[in-house]
Amino acid sequence: MRRVTIFTTNSVEKLHPRIEMQKTILENNGFSVNLVLSTERREGFVWEIINLMTLKYFKWRAIHRFKKQMDDCDIAHIYDLQLLPLAKVAHKKQKRVIYETLDDNVPLNFFAISKKLGFLNLFKGAIIRSMENYEKNFSNKYCHQIIVNSPNLIAKFKEGKVTYIPYSSPLQDLSSESYSDEKETVFLYLGKLTEGKGARIYKELIEQHKHKMLFFGKAYDAFSIDFSVNNPMVLPMGNLTSSQLKTALLSAIKEYNIVGLSIILPENESYKWQEANKDIDYIAMGIPFIGNDRPPTLEKIEKGVGVLYTDDIRVNQLLINKDNVYNNCVSICHSLAKHYTLEAFEIELLKVYA
Repeated sequence: MRRVTIFTTNSVEKLHPRIEMQKTILENNGFSVNLVLSTERREGFVWEIINLMTLKYFKWRAIHRFKKQMDDCDIAHIYDLQLLPLAKVAHKKQKRVIYETLDDNVPLNFFAISKKLGFLNLFKGAIIRSMENYEKNFSNKYCHQIIVNSPNLIAKFKEGKVTYIPYSSPLQDLSSESYSDEKETVFLYLGKLTEGKGARIYKELIEQHKHKMLFFGKAYDAFSIDFSVNNPMVLPMGNLTSSQLKTALLSAIKEYNIVGLSIILPENESYKWQEANKDIDYIAMGIPFIGNDRPPTLEKIEKGVGVLYTDDIRVNQLLINKDNVYNNCVSICHSLAKHYTLEAFEIELLKVYA
């Protein structure tokens, strides 16, 4: 039995749905899977200073701790740029190395740190070019396979090593129903809520259209926390595990006509081009959604699964199913969902592991 260890820092509170799916798939196909997770939100003062010396692109305490657990695997599956230096450790120990990145982390991290250290913007071009070259060259040298979750990331790595595996929603077994005049219509938001992910626009939408918003996830910045806690039109449902979320959404689908919300402001290159998991969650469930003109979201809206938030006429038509707009979106969602199934995800993942 081949032993796999998945190293990740993005699972402090609960297991990431993608990692959860990968673990299940691999175990069902004869692999032994061990998860090495981050248990700390902060790395401690000394380690934070060390991280700052590399502009917080890497989490050195986690790398230091994780490399001690490298001996107990045949395959090291390393998640995201913050842990990429682990690949060199694994390579030296003659492990097979898989690197997986779920965001365009170079511009994304620069965006975050430059908000705290504004002077870095003077060197933005040089820093981003340098880090992009590092990620590409380092992963090419020390990693056997690279997995990305969005088409825009393919060109950032060496051709022949990189595989695009789109997100597969754990909610695919749920299926929304046709619009019913007897049900209340509500908005739905899934995931991390911030101003950058549309919180101010959602506030305007629920106040303009007088519909409540079911909120499954967690708010992070001051505005979003206040909005989610103190606005009576927001129904906070908690930050749930995949199984809890499925149960709660199944009840919601039976009770409401649901319209998803998916607005990510293109504040940086990652936010502009990355696939949004919530788009795919809504499509998998057959739920129409309201989004913005960020390219990956706009592409789906143009296929007919939703409407732009700036188009008041279409938003109103969707909310009341005028001219069958809601039901048409549901139908198109169901037809597109086949591209994001667990079965398709499994086929591509096992190709990489083969």
